Amino acid sequence: MPNALPPHGSQLRCLAHPYDGLEAQIAKFTDPRIAPVLRGLRESEAALAVMWAYDGRSWAECAAAAGLDRAVGERVRRKLKRLGARYTQRRSAARASTVVHRPVRTTPGEQV
Repeated sequence: MPNALPPHGSQLRCLAHPYDGLEAQIAKFTDPRIAPVLRGLRESEAALAVMWAYDGRSWAECAAAAGLDRAVGERVRRKLKRLGARYTQRRSAARASTVVHRPVRTTPGEQV
């Protein structure tokens, strides 16, 4: 049985939480836009994206290396591109709607 637990549960933590350390890998990116976008993915998708970023292999190769269908790599790539565009759009909209309030200067004797 390929998915059977090893004796005495020695790898139980790895099997129960296969993405432990993923947040640490995500935190290594220096671009502050990356983490929020990756958090929009499922854990398995984010792990595939991190693998692609660090390994330099194609999306299909990363998916195959992770034991997934090669087409999953392309789906994750398209989803990541969509989420990145949405993040950029929302960020731009938030900046555009930010109003800077400056104190009104008056001359002596003038009323506001």
